[in-house]
Amino acid sequence: MKILRIKIEFRGKRRILRNRTAVFIANHQSFFDLIIFGAIVPKNTLIIGKKSLIWFPLFGWVFYLAGNLYLNRKNHQKAMGTMKTVDVALQEGSSLWIFPEGTRSHGRGLKSFKKGGFYAALQNQVPLQPLVVSTFKNALDFSKWSPGRVVVEVLDAIPTHGHGMDDISDIMDKAYNVMKNRIAFLDKELK
Repeated sequence: MKILRIKIEFRGKRRILRNRTAVFIANHQSFFDLIIFGAIVPKNTLIIGKKSLIWFPLFGWVFYLAGNLYLNRKNHQKAMGTMKTVDVALQEGSSLWIFPEGTRSHGRGLKSFKKGGFYAALQNQVPLQPLVVSTFKNALDFSKWSPGRVVVEVLDAIPTHGHGMDDISDIMDKAYNVMKNRIAFLDKELK
């Protein structure tokens, strides 16, 4: 983010599960997220994005050529096919990066989560690794030479081993609450 002069502070890097298969979940505010989180995504990690991203010039092609996956949310059968590909990748040792909100929040708080990433973690008994970035909608002012600062924090992993699909709501609630509370803490700190 040097070109944009945004200061990014990374916290909790030691917590990131680099040598283990995991499902990484992060809050999604805007296209900046991909740039901000890009510095911390572990190797051998697939990213799932919505199918319409393929139509973004250059980005869509690079995203696809990097081996990432598109999710067709309008076609349930195709979406399930993508999730089967995710299962195979997780079983072969790749990790998954997903924005569980399913869309950008535009800095208006953490939206409710979709179940896909949680199903993948539970079905393959791999931990969920939450990551958050402070809200940058009102924190960055691009009319200034130094537009501001954001904080990215890796939170403690949430184990799924021994949990079944009956536990999905509890695990989703736990992840949501941990992430929401930490984002609020970071935002308050940056004010």
